[in-house]
Amino acid sequence: MWFILILLHLGLQLPLSFSCPSSCVCFPNGDVECTGAITKIPPLKANQTFRLKLNKTEITILNPQSFQALFLLQRLQIIHNPLATIHPEAFHNASQLRSVVLSSNSISVLPPSVFSSLGNLEQLYMDRNQLMSLHADTFKKLVNLRELDISKNQIENLDARIFQDVTNLTHLNLCENLLQKIPQTMFHNLKKLKSLILYSNQLKTIEEGSFDQLHNLITLMLYKNQIREIPPRLFWHMPKLLTLTLSSNQLSYIPSETFYYLPNLTKLTLYKNPLISLPDQLVGHMPRLKELYLYNTYLTSVPWNLFANMTGLRVLNFHYNANLSSLPKDLFCCLPNLQKLSLKNNILHDLHPDQFSDLTNLQILMLNGNKLRSLSAKTFQNLHRLTKLELSNNNLNELPGDIFVHVTALRSVTLGSNHWNCTCSILDIVEWIRENQNAVTDLQDVLCYEPYYLLNKQLVVLTSDSLKCGITTAGMHSSEKTSLSSSTASYSPTASSFTGTRTTANVAANPNTLSPTTILSIHLTSLTPSTTASTTEEEHTHVSKSGVFYDTVVLVNGPNIVHNNRHQRWVYLWTVPATGLYSGFLMAFYVVLIVTGVILIIANAYALHRLHKALWKTGMTLTRNQTIMTKRLRSFNGKL
Repeated sequence: MWFILILLHLGLQLPLSFSCPSSCVCFPNGDVECTGAITKIPPLKANQTFRLKLNKTEITILNPQSFQALFLLQRLQIIHNPLATIHPEAFHNASQLRSVVLSSNSISVLPPSVFSSLGNLEQLYMDRNQLMSLHADTFKKLVNLRELDISKNQIENLDARIFQDVTNLTHLNLCENLLQKIPQTMFHNLKKLKSLILYSNQLKTIEEGSFDQLHNLITLMLYKNQIREIPPRLFWHMPKLLTLTLSSNQLSYIPSETFYYLPNLTKLTLYKNPLISLPDQLVGHMPRLKELYLYNTYLTSVPWNLFANMTGLRVLNFHYNANLSSLPKDLFCCLPNLQKLSLKNNILHDLHPDQFSDLTNLQILMLNGNKLRSLSAKTFQNLHRLTKLELSNNNLNELPGDIFVHVTALRSVTLGSNHWNCTCSILDIVEWIRENQNAVTDLQDVLCYEPYYLLNKQLVVLTSDSLKCGITTAGMHSSEKTSLSSSTASYSPTASSFTGTRTTANVAANPNTLSPTTILSIHLTSLTPSTTASTTEEEHTHVSKSGVFYDTVVLVNGPNIVHNNRHQRWVYLWTVPATGLYSGFLMAFYVVLIVTGVILIIANAYALHRLHKALWKTGMTLTRNQTIMTKRLRSFNGKL
C-alpha cells in the first residue's frame, strides 16, 4: 500500500485496469488515451479524467453535450480520426476546457459559435482538416484564447470580424490555405499577437495599414505567396519584430524605406523574388540583424549602402543571382562582425582589390561558380581569420603567388574547374599549391586548361623544366628572341603560314591550339641556298638540319614533329601532342598491344609445353605396346 501511494505521489504513468474501458488506457495522473474501434466518447470516470486523447478511432461525429459528464476535463485531443461533423452544442457544459486539439480529421464545416461556451479555452488547433470557410462568429466569446491554429486547410476567404473577440491571442497560424486577400482591419484587435504565420497561401497584395496594430509582433512569415507589391510603410509599426520572411513571392520592386523602424530584426529573407533593382534608401538601423538571405533574384547590382545599417550581420547569403555581374566597391564596408559571406553562382567578372578589406572577422567566403578572370594580390589581404575559401568553377587563368600570404588561418580552399594557363607565370601559385596540398580540397581537379598539350595536367606537378622556362636564344636577333620567348603567341588550328624574310623562319609555338591532326605549314618565299646566311655554333644547338628545309626553322615549346613534307615551296609539319587525350589514347593502345603480345607468348609457350607432354606420353605408350607385342610374338613362336 505504501509503495502504491508513493508511485501516485510521484505521478508515474502507470495504467490502471479498474474502471477503464477496454479500448482505453487510464493513468493515475488523470490522462486517458483511447484508440481502436470506438465510435463515440467512451464512458469514463468523471473524477479521474483530466486529459483525454482519442487517436485513430472510428469517431465520425461529436454529439450534443459529448463532454458534459467529464466535468474535470481540461484538455481534449481528437486527432487522426474520420471525424467530419461537430454538433453546434457538442461543447456545451464543458466550459472548464482549456485546450482543444482537433487536428488531422475530416472536418469541412464548423457550426457558428460552436466554441462560444468555452470561455476558458486557451488553445484551439484545427489544422490538417478540410475547412473551406469559417463563419464570422466561429471564435466569438473566446476572450482567453492564446493559440489558434487553422493551418493546412482549404480556406479561401476570412471575414474581417472573425478575430474581433480573441483579443488575448498571441499565436495565429493560417499557413497553407488558399487565402487570396487579407481584410485591412482583420488583425486590428490582436494587439498582443506575437506570431503571425501566413506562408504558403495565394496572397497577391496586402493592404496598407493591415499590420498597424501589431505592436508586439515578433514573427511574421509571408513567404511562398504571390505577393507582387507591398505598401511603403507596411512594417513600420512592429518595433519588436525579430523574424520577417518575404521570400518566394513575386516582388519585382520594394518601395523605398520599407525596412525602416525595425531595430530588433534578427532575420530577413528576400530570396526567390524577381527583384530587378533595390532603392538606395531601403534599410533602416538594424544593429541586431544576424541573417540576411538575398538570392535567386534578377538583380544586376545593388546600392553601395545596402548593408550599411546591418553592423551586427553574421551570415549573408547573396548568391544564385543569375544577372549579378558586379558589386560596388564599398558594399561590405560596414560589416565588421560578418562571419560567412556567400557570393557563389552569380556572374561576377571582377572584384575590386579592396572589396573585402573591412571584413576582418570573416571565416567563410564562397566565390565559386562565378566568371572571375583574375584576382588582385590584395583581395584577401585583411582576412586574417578566413578558414574556408571557395574559388572553383570560375574563369581564373592565374593567381598572384602571394595572394594567400596573409590568410594565415586558411584551412580549406577550392581551385578546381578554372581556366588555368600553364605557362611560366603560373609557377608561383603552383609552388603555394605544392606547399599547401592538404588545404586544397579539390587538388585532383586543379588542372591545366591551356596550352593544349598540357590540357588536364595537374598544376601541382608542374615545374620550370616541364614548362621549358628559361630557354636561351643566344645569337638571334631581338625580334627573333621575342618570337621564341613569347608564351601568348598562337596560330590557327588549320594550316598557318609564316613567311621568312631573312635567313631564319621563326615558329613561336603555342601548342594549346593544336589538335592531334594539326598541319603546320611554313611558306618559305625567300629561303634559297644562295641567300642562306651562316649560323654560329650556338645557333646550331637549336637548328634543324634536315635536308627538306632551305634554312633554319626553330620550334620552341612545341610538340614532337613526327613527319614533314615539302610541296611547292611549303613545308608541312604533321604534329602529335606530347600529352593530352590523343597521346594518352595512343600510349594506352601501345600498352594494350604489349600486354596482348606478352599474353600470346605465354599462351604459346604453355600450349607447346602441353603438346610436348602429350607427345611424350603418346610415344611412351607406343613403345610399351610395341614391347608387349614383341614379347607375345616371341612366346608364340616358341610354342610353335
